Amino acid sequence: MKVYIILNICLIFIASLDENIVDREIKYKIINYPLSSFDSNEDKNEPDLQLSEGNTIIELESEFIITQISWTKKENYKYNYLLGVFEVSNNPTFEDGIPIAIIKEQGDLNTINYIDINSPSSYKYLRYIPPNKNKTQIFPIKLFGHRKLLNENNEDKKLFQVTNLPLVLIHTENSTEPINNEEDVNCTIAIINNGTIENFETAEIKVRGRSSAGAPKKPYRIKFSSKQKILNFKGKEKKWTLLANYYDRSLLRNALAFKISELLEFPFSPRCQPVDVIFNGNFRGNYFLCDKIDVISKNRLDITEMQVTDNSEPNITGGYLLEIDARSGGRRNREVTENYIFRTEGGIRGQIILPKSDELTQEQENYIKDKLNQFESEIYNGTLDSIDLESYSKFFIVEEFCADPDHTFSSLYFTKERNDDKFRFGPVWDFDLALDNDRRLIPTNEKPEFSFNYGDSAGTFRELVKTLLANREVIEYIYNTWVELCGTVLNETVLVDFLEEKRIYMKESSELNFLKWDNYVEENRRGRGWGFGFGRKGEDFHTSVEVVKNYVSGRFGSLTNLLQKAVSLSN
Repeated sequence: MKVYIILNICLIFIASLDENIVDREIKYKIINYPLSSFDSNEDKNEPDLQLSEGNTIIELESEFIITQISWTKKENYKYNYLLGVFEVSNNPTFEDGIPIAIIKEQGDLNTINYIDINSPSSYKYLRYIPPNKNKTQIFPIKLFGHRKLLNENNEDKKLFQVTNLPLVLIHTENSTEPINNEEDVNCTIAIINNGTIENFETAEIKVRGRSSAGAPKKPYRIKFSSKQKILNFKGKEKKWTLLANYYDRSLLRNALAFKISELLEFPFSPRCQPVDVIFNGNFRGNYFLCDKIDVISKNRLDITEMQVTDNSEPNITGGYLLEIDARSGGRRNREVTENYIFRTEGGIRGQIILPKSDELTQEQENYIKDKLNQFESEIYNGTLDSIDLESYSKFFIVEEFCADPDHTFSSLYFTKERNDDKFRFGPVWDFDLALDNDRRLIPTNEKPEFSFNYGDSAGTFRELVKTLLANREVIEYIYNTWVELCGTVLNETVLVDFLEEKRIYMKESSELNFLKWDNYVEENRRGRGWGFGFGRKGEDFHTSVEVVKNYVSGRFGSLTNLLQKAVSLSN
């Protein structure tokens, strides 16, 4: 009797396998949002006209491998479909949601549009995330697929990626949007590369940056719950940044500056990888996943990590990370707290980045401020005992080759290590307005002075730089370093080839990025009183990369002329 029952069960199971081999239309029902993007009647697959504000979740009849989605664009509804995302999950909260498709074309009016899906797994829930927060409509929608078979081999199928770039998926708790650089939001982050999930971890995320934090396309700081090996980055780290490059239509100015820093063999040059980002199901465009520069480790900032007990020599002598920053303590810089702002006796403004404010003791603060005052006084008196000329020369060359308008204004980092009397410059950071992308400088290569003369200054720091350049020993050191570098590692071919390689690699990602963010140029050009360039009018990604290439080609000659002029004027 038992054998008979088992045989019958097996026959029924085999019959069910045969039923599922062929794709068919999948039945579903709405489980969220009374105003649906999909359907107003749970029993229909031919939806009525309804509008949705936000995301609509549907529940499939059971777990299915979806192989095709069809949708129709109606002429009398002028909603944007481009970059709408279809996401699947086995959890109705979608905290572990995985995208399976993105709409890359508007589709034909009153015509069924098909998207083929290549998914290796089956899912119970699907949602459509519109490209913006406005009401949207995508109807009628039909799903096709089959239940996953026990013997089904999907090894040749890969997880969806928007383009050829790695895909970073961020899902925040309760879909909360980070709004500032003070408050962290809990999230999960998955990184899909080559069709597989390489990381899936809990983390905290918040907006990062200062002026860039006010842009519609936000940059972010990520802090994983534990150290992670990410993509091709060397070593494991907890903290990372996602650079938005919102003000740079080439998307490559920061990456090029970091490449130059690497060529000049700085102890630490920020590493970066272009990625696509989907945030709570919404496509956010092209980002650069980068090192966080204020992290002490052998793969990043390799200085001594100070303890709260390091309050006497020799331990109190380092290591410190400092930044020249005009906005330290200002209303616009909410990251800065009073206990680690510095203003030298001569008027230079900045902040102590490491040790962090809640770990910096009064003794340490007094020590490093005294050293900064000594550094400033010595330079004005023609003494160079407190400055490392090699690192300063290379730092100056990166800043001026890139024509960074913030050279004397902000994001100028330097260190003081334990048992070392000299301040050493680097790492380099923040070049989205550089390389001929700021109206105060364009056309940069025709300017008769170094670029720092056209930007702003963190108090009196620009005067200190001018004093350094008037010192013959300093300017000759910089010039000789420049000549040596141009004859070896730093040349036009290397830099132009780097830009062209990245342009090809990022082609599709950049084009989708500017479908998402293409309106910012003129809106922000009118709305800002600063010198931001935002690219030239009508400039797309490819023409902007050509602008950077042409600038690079001309910069070797123009910077040589400026340095020769400075040598001739020095004392």
